[in-house]
Amino acid sequence: MREIKVRLDGVTEEQYADIVNAIWMQMKAIDCDFTVTPDRHAVPAQLDKRWDEYSNVSWQAGGRRGTPQAIAAGVGRSGIKKRADADE
Repeated sequence: MREIKVRLDGVTEEQYADIVNAIWMQMKAIDCDFTVTPDRHAVPAQLDKRWDEYSNVSWQAGGRRGTPQAIAAGVGRSGIKKRADADE
């Protein structure tokens, strides 16, 4: 068993929740056996709430042009394909 310890100073509760959730997402993405154990100050309901807030990104709301964030940035699916074809 291997272990990594991350110590944080000066982060808000929201930042902490983002970091914990990001670590969990990354570990899930590489498909290995793992646990993520928040510190004793963490409130599980707050971590879950922050996780739920990520669902504001919606492919459906953006339609075939992508997420609302991509649309706002002016990056549609066709623009991505054109750039990929141009090897940018």
